[in-house]
Amino acid sequence: MRRASWFSRLEGRFTLAAAAAGLLPLVLVGAVAWYGLSRSYLGLAGARIESEAARLQGSLDGRLEAIVGVLGEALDASGDGAWPLRFAAARLPEVVVLQVRDAGGVRARWSRFEVDPAPLPPLARAGAPETWGAVRRDDWGEPQLTLGLARPSGRFLEAVLRAPVLWDALVELRDPELHAYLTDGSGRILASSDRVEVLRGERAPREAQHSVAGRVFRYRDDRGAWRLAVARDVDRLGGRLVVEAPVQGLLAPLSGPLLTLLAALLLAMAASYLPGWRLARSVTRPLDELARGARELEQGRLERPLAESGPPEARAAVRAFNRMAAELEQGRIELEDYAQHLEDRVAERTEALRLALERALEADRAKTRFLASVSHELRTPLASIKGFASTLLAPDVAWKPEEAAEFLRIIESEADRMHYLVNDLLDLARGERGAFAVRPAPRDPARLLRELEPRLRRLARGRPFRVRLPEGSLCVRLDAERIRSVLVNLVENAVKYGPADGEVTVELDELAESVRFRVSDTGPGVPEGLEARVFEPFFRADDATRGSGLGLAIARTIVEAHGGAIGLTREGGRTVAWFTLPKGGCEDA
Repeated sequence: MRRASWFSRLEGRFTLAAAAAGLLPLVLVGAVAWYGLSRSYLGLAGARIESEAARLQGSLDGRLEAIVGVLGEALDASGDGAWPLRFAAARLPEVVVLQVRDAGGVRARWSRFEVDPAPLPPLARAGAPETWGAVRRDDWGEPQLTLGLARPSGRFLEAVLRAPVLWDALVELRDPELHAYLTDGSGRILASSDRVEVLRGERAPREAQHSVAGRVFRYRDDRGAWRLAVARDVDRLGGRLVVEAPVQGLLAPLSGPLLTLLAALLLAMAASYLPGWRLARSVTRPLDELARGARELEQGRLERPLAESGPPEARAAVRAFNRMAAELEQGRIELEDYAQHLEDRVAERTEALRLALERALEADRAKTRFLASVSHELRTPLASIKGFASTLLAPDVAWKPEEAAEFLRIIESEADRMHYLVNDLLDLARGERGAFAVRPAPRDPARLLRELEPRLRRLARGRPFRVRLPEGSLCVRLDAERIRSVLVNLVENAVKYGPADGEVTVELDELAESVRFRVSDTGPGVPEGLEARVFEPFFRADDATRGSGLGLAIARTIVEAHGGAIGLTREGGRTVAWFTLPKGGCEDA
Protein backbone atom coordinates (compact mmCIF):
# COMPACT_ATOMS: atom_id res chain seq x y z
CA MET A 1 0.00 0.00 0.00
CA ARG A 2 2.82 2.39 0.85
CA ARG A 3 4.46 1.68 -2.49
CA ALA A 4 1.23 2.33 -4.45
CA SER A 5 0.70 5.59 -2.54
CA TRP A 6 4.28 6.63 -3.30
CA PHE A 7 3.78 5.91 -7.01
CA SER A 8 0.52 7.85 -7.14
CA ARG A 9 2.05 10.91 -5.50
CA LEU A 10 5.09 10.81 -7.79
CA GLU A 11 2.97 10.31 -10.90
CA GLY A 12 0.76 13.20 -9.87
CA ARG A 13 3.76 15.46 -9.46
CA PHE A 14 5.19 14.43 -12.84
CA THR A 15 1.83 14.97 -14.49
CA LEU A 16 1.51 18.46 -13.05
CA ALA A 17 5.10 19.22 -14.00
CA ALA A 18 4.52 18.11 -17.59
CA ALA A 19 1.30 20.10 -17.80
CA ALA A 20 3.07 23.13 -16.38
CA ALA A 21 5.91 22.70 -18.87
CA GLY A 22 3.42 22.72 -21.74
CA LEU A 23 1.55 25.64 -20.25
CA LEU A 24 4.59 27.76 -19.46
CA PRO A 25 5.06 29.17 -23.00
CA LEU A 26 1.39 30.15 -23.08
CA VAL A 27 1.71 31.83 -19.68
CA LEU A 28 4.79 33.73 -20.82
CA VAL A 29 3.10 34.84 -24.03
CA GLY A 30 0.02 35.90 -22.11
CA ALA A 31 2.07 37.78 -19.53
CA VAL A 32 4.04 39.59 -22.22
CA ALA A 33 0.85 40.44 -24.09
CA TRP A 34 -0.85 41.69 -20.93
CA TYR A 35 2.22 43.74 -19.99
CA GLY A 36 2.45 45.32 -23.44
CA LEU A 37 -1.28 46.02 -23.58
CA SER A 38 -1.34 47.59 -20.11
CA ARG A 39 1.75 49.70 -20.89
CA SER A 40 0.19 50.91 -24.14
CA TYR A 41 -3.10 51.66 -22.42
CA LEU A 42 -1.35 53.57 -19.64
CA GLY A 43 0.66 55.47 -22.24
CA LEU A 44 -2.55 56.53 -23.98
CA ALA A 45 -4.07 57.45 -20.62
CA GLY A 46 -0.99 59.53 -19.76
CA ALA A 47 -1.27 61.38 -23.06
CA ARG A 48 -4.96 62.03 -22.34
CA ILE A 49 -4.15 63.33 -18.85
CA GLU A 50 -1.37 65.51 -20.24
CA SER A 51 -3.70 66.94 -22.87
CA GLU A 52 -6.36 67.66 -20.25
CA ALA A 53 -3.76 69.36 -18.00
CA ALA A 54 -2.58 71.54 -20.89
CA ARG A 55 -6.18 72.49 -21.70
CA LEU A 56 -6.93 73.37 -18.07
CA GLN A 57 -3.73 75.39 -17.78
CA GLY A 58 -4.64 77.34 -20.89
CA SER A 59 -8.12 78.01 -19.50
CA LEU A 60 -6.67 79.08 -16.14
CA ASP A 61 -4.10 81.40 -17.73
CA GLY A 62 -6.82 82.88 -19.93
CA ARG A 63 -9.11 83.43 -16.95
CA LEU A 64 -6.35 85.10 -14.92
CA GLU A 65 -5.51 87.29 -17.92
CA ALA A 66 -9.20 88.23 -18.21
CA ILE A 67 -9.34 89.13 -14.50
CA VAL A 68 -6.26 91.33 -14.84
CA GLY A 69 -7.79 93.00 -17.93
CA VAL A 70 -11.19 93.73 -16.28
CA LEU A 71 -9.60 95.06 -13.08
CA GLY A 72 -7.13 97.13 -15.13
CA GLU A 73 -10.05 98.80 -16.91
CA ALA A 74 -11.67 99.47 -13.54
CA LEU A 75 -8.43 101.02 -12.26
CA ASP A 76 -8.12 103.26 -15.32
CA ALA A 77 -11.75 104.42 -14.95
CA SER A 78 -11.72 104.72 -11.16
CA GLY A 79 -11.43 108.51 -11.33
CA ASP A 80 -15.17 108.65 -12.03
CA GLY A 81 -16.10 107.19 -8.62
CA ALA A 82 -16.85 103.71 -7.28
CA TRP A 83 -19.10 102.55 -10.13
CA PRO A 84 -16.16 101.07 -12.14
CA LEU A 85 -15.43 98.81 -9.18
CA ARG A 86 -19.05 97.66 -8.95
CA PHE A 87 -19.12 97.06 -12.68
CA ALA A 88 -15.92 94.98 -12.52
CA ALA A 89 -17.27 92.95 -9.60
CA ALA A 90 -20.43 92.21 -11.54
CA ARG A 91 -18.32 90.82 -14.37
CA LEU A 92 -16.05 88.82 -12.02
CA PRO A 93 -17.86 86.58 -9.51
CA GLU A 94 -14.48 85.62 -8.04
CA VAL A 95 -13.93 89.13 -6.62
CA VAL A 96 -14.58 89.61 -2.89
CA VAL A 97 -13.04 93.03 -2.14
CA LEU A 98 -11.78 95.86 -4.39
CA GLN A 99 -10.05 99.07 -3.46
CA VAL A 100 -8.32 101.90 -5.34
CA ARG A 101 -5.73 104.14 -3.72
CA ASP A 102 -3.05 106.64 -4.60
CA ALA A 103 -0.45 108.60 -2.69
CA GLY A 104 -3.20 110.39 -0.81
CA GLY A 105 -4.82 107.19 0.47
CA VAL A 106 -7.84 105.02 -0.43
CA ARG A 107 -10.06 106.65 -3.08
CA ALA A 108 -12.69 103.96 -3.62
CA ARG A 109 -13.61 100.65 -1.96
CA TRP A 110 -16.10 97.85 -2.66
CA SER A 111 -16.96 94.58 -0.85
CA ARG A 112 -19.25 91.74 -1.88
CA PHE A 113 -20.27 90.85 1.69
CA GLU A 114 -19.59 93.93 3.87
CA VAL A 115 -21.32 97.29 3.75
CA ASP A 116 -18.26 99.21 4.92
CA PRO A 117 -15.23 96.97 4.44
CA ALA A 118 -11.98 97.65 6.22
CA PRO A 119 -9.16 99.01 4.03
CA LEU A 120 -6.89 96.40 2.50
CA PRO A 121 -3.16 96.53 3.22
CA PRO A 122 -1.03 97.77 0.31
CA LEU A 123 -0.73 94.87 -2.12
CA ALA A 124 0.45 96.64 -5.28
CA ARG A 125 4.00 97.96 -5.65
CA ALA A 126 5.20 100.86 -7.76
CA GLY A 127 6.99 99.63 -10.84
CA ALA A 128 5.22 96.21 -10.74
CA PRO A 129 2.19 96.31 -13.06
CA GLU A 130 0.82 93.02 -11.69
CA THR A 131 1.45 91.47 -8.25
CA TRP A 132 -0.21 88.26 -7.05
CA GLY A 133 0.02 88.16 -3.29
CA ALA A 134 0.11 85.43 -0.66
CA VAL A 135 -2.85 83.13 -0.16
CA ARG A 136 -5.05 83.68 2.85
CA ARG A 137 -8.24 82.04 4.12
CA ASP A 138 -11.56 83.50 5.22
CA ASP A 139 -13.57 82.58 8.31
CA TRP A 140 -14.94 79.42 6.64
CA GLY A 141 -11.47 78.15 5.71
CA GLU A 142 -11.88 78.97 2.03
CA PRO A 143 -8.60 80.05 0.34
CA GLN A 144 -8.38 83.51 -1.22
CA LEU A 145 -5.96 85.11 -3.68
CA THR A 146 -4.75 88.71 -3.56
CA LEU A 147 -3.94 90.82 -6.62
CA GLY A 148 -2.36 94.23 -6.89
CA LEU A 149 -2.22 96.40 -10.04
CA ALA A 150 -0.11 99.54 -10.42
CA ARG A 151 -0.09 102.38 -12.96
CA PRO A 152 2.73 104.80 -13.75
CA SER A 153 0.40 107.62 -12.64
CA GLY A 154 0.73 106.40 -9.04
CA ARG A 155 -2.72 104.81 -8.79
CA PHE A 156 -3.05 101.29 -7.37
CA LEU A 157 -5.81 98.68 -7.25
CA GLU A 158 -5.94 95.85 -4.68
CA ALA A 159 -8.32 92.90 -4.98
CA VAL A 160 -9.19 89.75 -3.02
CA LEU A 161 -10.51 86.79 -5.06
CA ARG A 162 -12.09 83.50 -4.01
CA ALA A 163 -9.95 80.68 -5.43
CA PRO A 164 -12.70 77.98 -5.47
CA VAL A 165 -15.10 80.25 -7.38
CA LEU A 166 -12.35 80.92 -9.91
CA TRP A 167 -11.79 77.16 -10.16
CA ASP A 168 -15.50 76.33 -10.54
CA ALA A 169 -15.62 78.55 -13.58
CA LEU A 170 -12.76 76.59 -15.16
CA VAL A 171 -13.08 72.93 -14.29
CA GLU A 172 -15.03 71.04 -16.89
CA LEU A 173 -13.21 67.68 -16.94
CA ARG A 174 -13.99 65.62 -20.00
CA ASP A 175 -13.21 62.28 -18.28
CA PRO A 176 -15.02 61.37 -15.02
CA GLU A 177 -11.99 59.29 -13.94
CA LEU A 178 -9.80 62.40 -13.81
CA HIS A 179 -9.25 64.54 -10.76
CA ALA A 180 -7.69 68.04 -10.89
CA TYR A 181 -6.53 70.53 -8.26
CA LEU A 182 -4.54 73.76 -7.94
CA THR A 183 -1.79 74.32 -5.31
CA ASP A 184 0.10 77.33 -4.01
CA GLY A 185 3.88 77.58 -3.73
CA SER A 186 3.95 75.55 -0.49
CA GLY A 187 1.94 72.67 -1.95
CA ARG A 188 -1.32 73.46 -0.10
CA ILE A 189 -4.43 72.86 -2.24
CA LEU A 190 -6.18 76.13 -3.23
CA ALA A 191 -8.90 74.70 -5.41
CA SER A 192 -10.01 71.22 -6.39
CA SER A 193 -12.74 69.25 -8.05
CA ASP A 194 -13.17 67.79 -4.53
CA ARG A 195 -14.25 70.73 -2.30
CA VAL A 196 -13.45 68.78 0.90
CA GLU A 197 -9.71 68.82 0.07
CA VAL A 198 -9.84 72.62 -0.04
CA LEU A 199 -11.70 73.12 3.23
CA ARG A 200 -9.42 70.69 5.10
CA GLY A 201 -6.33 72.52 3.83
CA GLU A 202 -4.74 69.34 2.47
CA ARG A 203 -1.38 69.34 0.75
CA ALA A 204 -0.48 67.84 -2.58
CA PRO A 205 1.68 64.68 -2.57
CA ARG A 206 5.41 65.22 -2.51
CA GLU A 207 5.74 63.72 -6.01
CA ALA A 208 3.30 66.29 -7.41
CA GLN A 209 5.29 69.14 -5.87
CA HIS A 210 8.70 68.03 -7.12
CA SER A 211 8.02 66.25 -10.42
CA VAL A 212 9.17 67.65 -13.75
CA ALA A 213 6.52 70.01 -15.11
CA GLY A 214 4.53 68.56 -18.00
CA ARG A 215 5.89 65.00 -17.59
CA VAL A 216 3.68 62.03 -16.69
CA PHE A 217 4.61 60.35 -13.37
CA ARG A 218 3.23 57.68 -11.03
CA TYR A 219 2.97 57.61 -7.24
CA ARG A 220 1.20 55.76 -4.43
CA ASP A 221 -1.50 57.61 -2.50
CA ASP A 222 -2.18 57.31 1.24
CA ARG A 223 -4.10 54.05 0.70
CA GLY A 224 -1.29 52.49 -1.33
CA ALA A 225 -3.08 52.73 -4.69
CA TRP A 226 -1.11 53.76 -7.78
CA ARG A 227 -2.10 57.02 -9.50
CA LEU A 228 -1.05 58.48 -12.86
CA ALA A 229 -0.60 62.28 -12.88
CA VAL A 230 0.74 65.33 -14.71
CA ALA A 231 1.75 68.60 -13.00
CA ARG A 232 2.11 71.95 -14.78
CA ASP A 233 3.47 75.19 -13.37
CA VAL A 234 1.16 78.21 -12.96
CA ASP A 235 3.69 81.03 -13.00
CA ARG A 236 1.25 83.83 -12.07
CA LEU A 237 0.26 82.13 -8.79
CA GLY A 238 3.61 80.46 -8.11
CA GLY A 239 1.82 77.12 -7.73
CA ARG A 240 0.97 74.03 -9.74
CA LEU A 241 -1.95 72.57 -11.65
CA VAL A 242 -2.21 68.77 -11.16
CA VAL A 243 -4.43 66.37 -13.11
CA GLU A 244 -4.46 62.71 -12.04
CA ALA A 245 -6.40 59.46 -12.24
CA PRO A 246 -6.24 56.06 -10.45
CA VAL A 247 -4.33 53.41 -12.40
CA GLN A 248 -6.87 50.78 -11.41
CA GLY A 249 -9.67 52.81 -12.97
CA LEU A 250 -7.65 53.43 -16.10
CA LEU A 251 -7.03 49.68 -16.53
CA ALA A 252 -10.63 48.69 -15.80
CA PRO A 253 -11.49 48.28 -19.53
CA LEU A 254 -8.82 45.56 -19.71
CA SER A 255 -10.48 43.31 -17.11
CA GLY A 256 -12.57 41.53 -19.76
CA PRO A 257 -9.61 40.51 -21.95
CA LEU A 258 -7.73 39.43 -18.82
CA LEU A 259 -10.52 37.05 -17.76
CA THR A 260 -10.63 35.63 -21.28
CA LEU A 261 -6.87 35.03 -21.17
CA LEU A 262 -7.09 33.23 -17.81
CA ALA A 263 -9.90 30.98 -19.06
CA ALA A 264 -7.84 30.07 -22.12
CA LEU A 265 -4.87 29.18 -19.92
CA LEU A 266 -7.01 26.91 -17.72
CA LEU A 267 -8.35 25.08 -20.78
CA ALA A 268 -4.82 24.64 -22.13
CA MET A 269 -3.69 23.22 -18.79
CA ALA A 270 -6.54 20.69 -18.75
CA ALA A 271 -5.72 19.62 -22.31
CA SER A 272 -2.06 19.03 -21.42
CA TYR A 273 -2.86 16.80 -18.40
CA LEU A 274 -3.21 13.49 -20.30
CA PRO A 275 0.17 13.64 -22.11
CA GLY A 276 1.76 14.58 -18.83
CA TRP A 277 0.23 11.57 -17.08
CA ARG A 278 1.56 9.18 -19.75
CA LEU A 279 5.03 10.73 -19.51
CA ALA A 280 4.96 10.35 -15.74
CA ARG A 281 4.05 6.66 -15.99
CA SER A 282 7.02 6.01 -18.29
CA VAL A 283 9.42 7.54 -15.76
CA THR A 284 8.11 6.44 -12.34
CA ARG A 285 8.17 2.68 -12.85
CA PRO A 286 11.94 2.38 -13.42
CA LEU A 287 12.42 4.52 -10.33
CA ASP A 288 11.10 1.69 -8.15
CA GLU A 289 14.44 -0.07 -8.58
CA LEU A 290 16.22 3.09 -7.47
CA ALA A 291 13.99 3.32 -4.39
CA ARG A 292 14.80 -0.29 -3.45
CA GLY A 293 18.52 0.35 -3.88
CA ALA A 294 18.26 3.49 -1.74
CA ARG A 295 16.63 1.51 1.08
CA GLU A 296 19.37 -1.12 0.93
CA LEU A 297 22.02 1.60 0.89
CA GLU A 298 20.43 3.21 3.94
CA GLN A 299 20.64 -0.13 5.81
CA GLY A 300 24.19 -0.79 4.61
CA ARG A 301 23.21 -3.87 2.57
CA LEU A 302 23.96 -2.69 -0.98
CA GLU A 303 26.54 -5.31 -1.92
CA ARG A 304 26.41 -4.95 -5.72
CA PRO A 305 25.64 -2.12 -8.17
CA LEU A 306 22.10 -1.80 -9.50
CA ALA A 307 21.42 -3.24 -12.96
CA GLU A 308 20.78 -0.65 -15.67
CA SER A 309 17.41 -1.07 -17.40
CA GLY A 310 14.50 0.92 -18.81
CA PRO A 311 14.58 4.04 -20.98
CA PRO A 312 17.79 6.05 -21.42
CA GLU A 313 16.80 8.52 -18.72
CA ALA A 314 16.26 5.73 -16.18
CA ARG A 315 19.58 4.10 -17.08
CA ALA A 316 21.32 7.44 -16.58
CA ALA A 317 19.70 7.73 -13.14
CA VAL A 318 20.88 4.21 -12.19
CA ARG A 319 24.43 5.02 -13.30
CA ALA A 320 24.37 8.18 -11.19
CA PHE A 321 23.05 6.17 -8.22
CA ASN A 322 25.84 3.60 -8.57
CA ARG A 323 28.43 6.38 -8.67
CA MET A 324 26.89 7.93 -5.59
CA ALA A 325 27.00 4.60 -3.73
CA ALA A 326 30.69 4.18 -4.61
CA GLU A 327 31.47 7.72 -3.45
CA LEU A 328 29.60 7.12 -0.19
CA GLU A 329 31.65 3.98 0.43
CA GLN A 330 34.84 5.91 -0.24
CA GLY A 331 33.63 8.66 2.07
CA ARG A 332 32.95 6.11 4.81
CA ILE A 333 36.51 4.82 4.53
CA GLU A 334 37.92 8.36 4.64
CA LEU A 335 35.71 9.17 7.63
CA GLU A 336 37.06 6.18 9.53
CA ASP A 337 40.61 7.28 8.72
CA TYR A 338 39.82 10.79 9.89
CA ALA A 339 38.28 9.46 13.10
CA GLN A 340 41.48 7.52 13.76
CA HIS A 341 43.48 10.68 13.06
CA LEU A 342 41.32 12.59 15.55
CA GLU A 343 41.91 9.91 18.17
CA ASP A 344 45.66 10.27 17.64
CA ARG A 345 45.38 14.06 17.94
CA VAL A 346 43.36 13.71 21.14
CA ALA A 347 46.03 11.40 22.55
CA GLU A 348 48.72 13.97 21.66
CA ARG A 349 46.76 16.78 23.28
CA THR A 350 46.14 14.64 26.35
CA GLU A 351 49.87 13.98 26.65
CA ALA A 352 50.57 17.70 26.24
CA LEU A 353 48.06 18.50 28.99
CA ARG A 354 49.64 15.88 31.22
CA LEU A 355 53.07 17.44 30.73
CA ALA A 356 51.62 20.90 31.40
CA LEU A 357 50.04 19.58 34.59
CA GLU A 358 53.34 18.08 35.65
CA ARG A 359 55.06 21.42 35.03
CA ALA A 360 52.40 23.19 37.06
CA LEU A 361 52.81 20.71 39.90
CA GLU A 362 56.58 21.08 39.69
CA ALA A 363 56.16 24.87 39.85
CA ASP A 364 53.98 24.47 42.90
CA ARG A 365 56.55 22.19 44.52
CA ALA A 366 59.26 24.70 43.64
CA LYS A 367 57.24 27.45 45.27
CA THR A 368 56.83 25.28 48.37
CA ARG A 369 60.57 24.67 48.44
CA PHE A 370 61.11 28.39 47.95
CA LEU A 371 58.89 29.27 50.89
CA ALA A 372 60.74 26.79 53.05
CA SER A 373 64.07 28.17 51.82
CA VAL A 374 63.02 31.79 52.33
CA SER A 375 61.74 30.95 55.79
CA HIS A 376 65.08 29.37 56.57
CA GLU A 377 67.02 32.25 55.00
CA LEU A 378 65.03 34.78 57.03
CA ARG A 379 64.99 32.75 60.25
CA THR A 380 68.77 32.38 60.40
CA PRO A 381 69.65 36.12 60.26
CA LEU A 382 66.69 36.96 62.44
CA ALA A 383 67.89 34.47 65.04
CA SER A 384 71.38 35.98 64.90
CA ILE A 385 70.05 39.53 65.16
CA LYS A 386 67.75 38.55 68.02
CA GLY A 387 70.50 36.65 69.87
CA PHE A 388 73.19 39.32 69.60
CA ALA A 389 70.75 42.13 70.34
CA SER A 390 69.49 40.32 73.45
CA THR A 391 73.08 39.69 74.50
CA LEU A 392 73.99 43.36 74.14
CA LEU A 393 70.91 44.41 76.09
CA ALA A 394 71.50 41.97 78.96
CA PRO A 395 71.52 44.11 82.16
CA ASP A 396 73.87 41.88 84.13
CA VAL A 397 76.78 41.99 81.66
CA ALA A 398 79.06 44.88 80.88
CA TRP A 399 80.52 44.42 77.38
CA LYS A 400 83.76 45.89 76.24
CA PRO A 401 83.48 48.40 73.35
CA GLU A 402 85.32 46.14 70.90
CA GLU A 403 83.03 43.22 71.82
CA ALA A 404 79.89 45.35 71.41
CA ALA A 405 81.19 46.63 68.06
CA GLU A 406 81.74 43.04 66.87
CA PHE A 407 78.18 42.15 67.87
CA LEU A 408 76.85 45.17 66.00
CA ARG A 409 78.85 44.24 62.87
CA ILE A 410 77.29 40.79 62.97
CA ILE A 411 73.82 42.31 63.39
CA GLU A 412 74.49 44.68 60.45
CA SER A 413 75.73 41.80 58.27
CA GLU A 414 72.65 39.70 58.98
CA ALA A 415 70.38 42.71 58.34
CA ASP A 416 72.12 43.26 54.98
CA ARG A 417 71.54 39.61 54.16
CA MET A 418 67.82 40.01 54.83
CA HIS A 419 67.79 43.25 52.85
CA TYR A 420 69.28 41.56 49.77
CA LEU A 421 66.79 38.71 49.99
CA VAL A 422 63.83 41.10 50.17
CA ASN A 423 65.21 43.13 47.26
CA ASP A 424 65.52 39.94 45.21
CA LEU A 425 61.89 39.13 45.89
CA LEU A 426 60.80 42.64 44.86
CA ASP A 427 62.85 42.50 41.64
CA LEU A 428 61.35 39.13 40.76
CA ALA A 429 57.80 40.43 41.34
CA ARG A 430 58.47 43.48 39.15
CA GLY A 431 59.84 41.30 36.38
CA GLU A 432 56.83 38.98 36.40
CA ARG A 433 54.38 41.87 36.00
CA GLY A 434 56.53 43.70 33.42
CA ALA A 435 57.37 46.62 35.70
CA PHE A 436 61.07 45.92 36.05
CA ALA A 437 63.06 48.97 34.92
CA VAL A 438 66.72 49.59 34.18
CA ARG A 439 68.57 52.88 33.70
CA PRO A 440 70.97 52.26 30.81
CA ALA A 441 73.77 54.68 30.04
CA PRO A 442 76.71 54.49 27.59
CA ARG A 443 79.47 52.45 29.24
CA ASP A 444 82.58 50.50 28.25
CA PRO A 445 81.84 46.91 29.38
CA ALA A 446 85.58 46.08 29.51
CA ARG A 447 86.20 48.96 31.90
CA LEU A 448 83.21 47.86 33.98
CA LEU A 449 84.70 44.37 34.25
CA ARG A 450 88.15 45.72 35.19
CA GLU A 451 86.57 47.81 37.98
CA LEU A 452 84.65 44.77 39.23
CA GLU A 453 87.62 42.35 39.02
CA PRO A 454 88.88 42.83 42.65
CA ARG A 455 85.47 42.04 44.07
CA LEU A 456 85.10 38.98 41.86
CA ARG A 457 88.55 37.71 42.97
CA ARG A 458 87.45 37.95 46.59
CA LEU A 459 84.35 35.92 45.73
CA ALA A 460 86.62 33.20 44.23
CA ARG A 461 88.01 32.54 47.77
CA GLY A 462 91.51 31.68 46.63
CA ARG A 463 90.54 29.59 43.61
CA PRO A 464 92.37 30.19 40.33
CA PHE A 465 90.64 33.19 38.76
CA ARG A 466 91.22 34.73 35.31
CA VAL A 467 89.69 37.66 33.40
CA ARG A 468 89.98 37.88 29.58
CA LEU A 469 89.14 41.18 27.86
CA PRO A 470 89.21 42.19 24.17
CA GLU A 471 91.63 44.74 22.84
CA GLY A 472 90.39 48.27 22.33
CA SER A 473 87.32 49.89 23.83
CA LEU A 474 83.65 49.05 23.45
CA CYS A 475 80.49 51.02 24.12
CA VAL A 476 77.18 49.56 25.24
CA ARG A 477 74.13 51.15 26.85
CA LEU A 478 73.70 49.35 30.17
CA ASP A 479 72.70 49.80 33.78
CA ALA A 480 76.09 49.35 35.46
CA GLU A 481 74.75 48.44 38.89
CA ARG A 482 72.38 45.81 37.50
CA ILE A 483 75.03 44.23 35.24
CA ARG A 484 77.46 44.09 38.20
CA SER A 485 74.84 42.14 40.16
CA VAL A 486 74.44 39.68 37.26
CA LEU A 487 78.22 39.08 37.07
CA VAL A 488 78.48 38.70 40.84
CA ASN A 489 75.63 36.17 40.83
CA LEU A 490 77.19 34.11 38.04
CA VAL A 491 80.62 34.06 39.76
CA GLU A 492 79.02 33.12 43.10
CA ASN A 493 77.24 30.20 41.40
CA ALA A 494 80.49 29.09 39.74
CA VAL A 495 82.22 29.12 43.12
CA LYS A 496 79.31 27.48 44.93
CA TYR A 497 78.80 24.59 42.50
CA GLY A 498 82.40 24.14 41.31
CA PRO A 499 85.18 22.12 42.98
CA ALA A 500 87.24 23.75 45.74
CA ASP A 501 90.35 23.95 43.53
CA GLY A 502 88.50 24.55 40.26
CA GLU A 503 89.33 27.47 38.01
CA VAL A 504 86.85 30.33 37.39
CA THR A 505 87.19 32.39 34.20
CA VAL A 506 85.37 35.60 33.24
CA GLU A 507 85.53 36.59 29.54
CA LEU A 508 84.21 39.43 27.39
CA ASP A 509 83.77 38.93 23.60
CA GLU A 510 82.65 41.31 20.88
CA LEU A 511 80.12 39.83 18.45
CA ALA A 512 78.62 41.31 15.27
CA GLU A 513 75.69 43.06 16.94
CA SER A 514 76.31 42.48 20.65
CA VAL A 515 78.87 41.86 23.37
CA ARG A 516 78.98 38.59 25.32
CA PHE A 517 79.99 37.93 28.93
CA ARG A 518 81.05 34.37 29.82
CA VAL A 519 81.62 32.93 33.30
CA SER A 520 82.99 29.36 33.18
CA ASP A 521 84.12 26.86 35.79
CA THR A 522 85.30 23.26 35.92
CA GLY A 523 82.32 22.05 37.92
CA PRO A 524 79.89 19.29 36.87
CA GLY A 525 77.17 21.78 35.87
CA VAL A 526 73.47 21.03 36.00
CA PRO A 527 71.91 17.73 34.92
CA GLU A 528 71.19 17.42 31.21
CA GLY A 529 67.83 18.89 30.21
CA LEU A 530 67.68 21.39 33.08
CA GLU A 531 69.82 24.12 31.45
CA ALA A 532 66.77 26.32 30.72
CA ARG A 533 64.96 25.60 33.97
CA VAL A 534 67.71 26.97 36.19
CA PHE A 535 66.52 30.44 35.17
CA GLU A 536 63.00 29.78 36.47
CA PRO A 537 62.05 31.36 39.81
CA PHE A 538 62.46 29.13 42.91
CA PHE A 539 64.24 26.39 40.93
CA ARG A 540 67.35 24.69 42.38
CA ALA A 541 69.03 21.78 40.68
CA ASP A 542 70.35 20.53 44.01
CA ASP A 543 68.06 20.80 47.06
CA ALA A 544 71.04 20.18 49.33
CA THR A 545 72.61 23.47 48.28
CA ARG A 546 71.60 26.53 50.21
CA GLY A 547 70.02 29.44 48.38
CA SER A 548 66.64 30.95 47.52
CA GLY A 549 66.60 29.92 43.86
CA LEU A 550 66.10 33.55 42.77
CA GLY A 551 69.54 34.65 41.62
CA LEU A 552 69.49 33.33 38.06
CA ALA A 553 65.81 34.25 37.60
CA ILE A 554 66.61 37.87 38.53
CA ALA A 555 69.70 37.78 36.30
CA ARG A 556 67.53 36.74 33.35
CA THR A 557 65.07 39.57 34.14
CA ILE A 558 67.91 42.12 34.15
CA VAL A 559 69.47 40.87 30.90
CA GLU A 560 66.14 40.71 29.06
CA ALA A 561 65.30 44.23 30.27
CA HIS A 562 68.46 45.33 28.39
CA GLY A 563 67.26 43.51 25.25
CA GLY A 564 69.80 40.71 25.64
CA ALA A 565 69.77 36.95 26.20
CA ILE A 566 71.16 34.60 28.86
CA GLY A 567 71.89 30.89 28.91
CA LEU A 568 73.86 27.96 30.33
CA THR A 569 75.92 25.55 28.20
CA ARG A 570 78.53 22.82 28.56
CA GLU A 571 81.74 23.27 26.53
CA GLY A 572 84.72 20.92 26.67
CA GLY A 573 84.23 19.78 30.25
CA ARG A 574 83.47 23.30 31.53
CA THR A 575 80.15 24.80 32.59
CA VAL A 576 79.62 28.18 30.88
CA ALA A 577 77.06 30.75 31.97
CA TRP A 578 76.80 33.53 29.38
CA PHE A 579 74.71 36.57 28.55
CA THR A 580 74.69 39.11 25.71
CA LEU A 581 73.91 42.83 25.51
CA PRO A 582 73.10 44.60 22.22
CA LYS A 583 75.57 47.15 20.91
CA GLY A 584 74.55 50.62 19.79
CA GLY A 585 72.95 53.70 21.26
CA CYS A 586 76.31 55.27 22.03
CA GLU A 587 76.51 57.66 19.05
CA ASP A 588 75.67 60.70 21.19
CA ALA A 589 77.79 59.56 24.13
